[in-house]
Amino acid sequence: MSYTLTLTLTLAACFGLQSFALHRSGGKTNKSESNFFSSLARIQTGIRSQPEVMLLGSSITGRLPDRSSGFAGVANLGCDGSSAADTLEAMDAGRLPIAPKLIIEGNTLYRSASGATSEIGRAIASPWFQVGNQIPNLGATARPAAFAYSRLLAGKIGLSPGPVGEALPCRSLPHVAVEAQDLPAAADPWVSKLAALLKRLEARGCQCLLVIIPPGANGNSLNIRIPRELSRRSQVPLLDLTDGLPPGAVLLTDGVHLAPQSAAETLRAILKNFP
Repeated sequence: MSYTLTLTLTLAACFGLQSFALHRSGGKTNKSESNFFSSLARIQTGIRSQPEVMLLGSSITGRLPDRSSGFAGVANLGCDGSSAADTLEAMDAGRLPIAPKLIIEGNTLYRSASGATSEIGRAIASPWFQVGNQIPNLGATARPAAFAYSRLLAGKIGLSPGPVGEALPCRSLPHVAVEAQDLPAAADPWVSKLAALLKRLEARGCQCLLVIIPPGANGNSLNIRIPRELSRRSQVPLLDLTDGLPPGAVLLTDGVHLAPQSAAETLRAILKNFP
């Protein structure tokens, strides 16, 4: 009997400490011990409280700030090592809620061009993912490792500033691409399928925007050709934030991911062009 009581009290104490840590973190951690758990944590916390805007993409998107940094109504659902296709497909299937506005990173859509279901996509469809949605203490963002890794990341790159400040300077405006892009035979039907998906989401009340986020990529690469062709086929506007960007306008932490200050300036530019 004493063993059962000790175990119960120990578990209660652990859950209490976990709840306290989750409260101190604002209900969200930014990094876990793997890309997989970092992505699930963003998605599970991002879909709570009916956000007005959802950011969909890879870890490039994952570095952008959201409501936890003062950007009211903005939720970050970036998937490390993957693309926006995972969350878009889950929304289309009804496994994730949709927001009135979807900001879709175009940089990494090429990663999903094979059409295969990713590990993240399979996890979203699992029962335990839904349990974590309903009970935050059992979600990916409440893993003890997530608290530790988030503190380490913040100590390394700093914290994101809030919504007040300069926006990233760029000369591009949202526009529907008109020039057809040459795509590999394997990617062509997938882009048509994704274009149809975006049209279905817009028919359900979503307003979508495709975005090329710095550092962008070579204009002849699939990173850029796929979002351009997707814009043309879906009639969803494309905003290229690298167009006319002055040299040295953004700071990167590793050549790919935006530093907090530049990430905040990037989000301000997106929201400015997507009122």
